[in-house]
Amino acid sequence: MESLDSNQKAPLKRKRPNVKGNYGDYPADCHKTLNSNERSYFKPCLHIGPCNSECPCVKDKVMCEKTCMCDADCPRKWRGCKCIASGKACSINTACPCARWNRECDPDLCSGCGAAETLSPTNRYDLELAKECCQNVVIQRDIPKRTLLGVSGVSGLGLFIGENVKKDGFLGEYKGEIISNDEAERRGKLYDRRGVSFLFTLNKTQVIDATRAGNKFRFVNHYKKPNCFARVLFTNCTHRIGMFAKRDLVAGEELYFDYG
Repeated sequence: MESLDSNQKAPLKRKRPNVKGNYGDYPADCHKTLNSNERSYFKPCLHIGPCNSECPCVKDKVMCEKTCMCDADCPRKWRGCKCIASGKACSINTACPCARWNRECDPDLCSGCGAAETLSPTNRYDLELAKECCQNVVIQRDIPKRTLLGVSGVSGLGLFIGENVKKDGFLGEYKGEIISNDEAERRGKLYDRRGVSFLFTLNKTQVIDATRAGNKFRFVNHYKKPNCFARVLFTNCTHRIGMFAKRDLVAGEELYFDYG
């Protein structure tokens, strides 16, 4: 959350994620796949046969996905990872290709890392299994850390962590209403006048507005020394925003991140 005093006239910052990754062994023209700021929401190609210059995925310079109707052996179709389910498989800091491409592992495609087992409803709260299987399905698993609202040391209300968390640990998902950029610009002008905005850029054409349909993570304030960070991850063919610890956190700390 961000507030304006009576003398401040600049528009509020829209929250933006940090983006990083590398291209691996997929075609060079798939490079926009990993950068949510350079691509739109995913629209599967619906043609039969191999992809050519008319394919929407080729035009958008993104990978084909499991929902595309092109050939199963299409060289630009995402194949998942082949990681082994052992000792924190597929975490942010491993060589997992899904993590490198800013994606969560796909239980339909990643057969060896334990993504399907971790996401099984019967295993959702099995903490021991979660420690040994895929660590790159945290948004899909949707078990946030305990957090509490309180008076912020920066502005208005803030969000405080309610348990100790290790560096890179998943804190929760930034949720809200998905709107277009045009609608975000319209609402943004109103929010600027009110002095508070919960807009967060999701991709090139979409923004999350947590004003009316958000969760507690909209109250994470901007600060020059952040202790958490946001990542837009491609999850089951859609973009979602995860919040992660930038360093080890101690219960009671207020959460901050850099809006960018």
